[in-house]
Amino acid sequence: MKQHENLKRLVLFLNSENIVLTSCQVSQLEFYLQQLISFGSSHRIISKNDIDHIIDKHFLSSFYFVKKIIPVIGTGDNLIDLGSGAGFPGILLSIFFKDHKVVLVESIRKKTLFLKRISKKLNLKCEVIDKRIEDYQLECDTLFRVVTARALASIDDLLLLAGPFLKNAELHTVKGKNYKEEIVNFNKIKKIQADAFSQQWLEYSDYLNDKVYVTINT
Repeated sequence: MKQHENLKRLVLFLNSENIVLTSCQVSQLEFYLQQLISFGSSHRIISKNDIDHIIDKHFLSSFYFVKKIIPVIGTGDNLIDLGSGAGFPGILLSIFFKDHKVVLVESIRKKTLFLKRISKKLNLKCEVIDKRIEDYQLECDTLFRVVTARALASIDDLLLLAGPFLKNAELHTVKGKNYKEEIVNFNKIKKIQADAFSQQWLEYSDYLNDKVYVTINT
């Protein structure tokens, strides 16, 4: 019950940040949250320690992706989330950007089954790819506007994984404040921007305190 109260509080906070959810989207979040609580730990979809922090850790940071993507997404643009895991931020992106195709790439079978179940139950316009990112690189012919990745790899490794999807796209990720230490070859990067989280978001959850939001163009 506490988690659902936390979700109501999050929805109010997001509204104050001009991220407005419809009643249908809130209901979708409630279902997703309940599934995470019911099956997340027992099926090892998320860690046992994270069950009590789904809202203030996973949902909150995922919606910051939403906040940063809103200004750059256009009609017909596609998004891809690499290493989707339990669906952060991929599922939440699909819920919010309901008219856009969102591709979720995840190689762990039990997690892809979970993602497919959520997508089907919520009638989301997302595609779950049950493959390694390197394998999907070889067959993907979709153009993307935004590539997201959360807690997946170092920036250098992330650029290798995301490279084929970045022809016309920006890479969005969350990193520690020492993110530059993860970059050896700056020649691959055309532009990199690291934004500190605003005070309102930091006050909401200390999970974001030592992190920055990184956007990369190659």
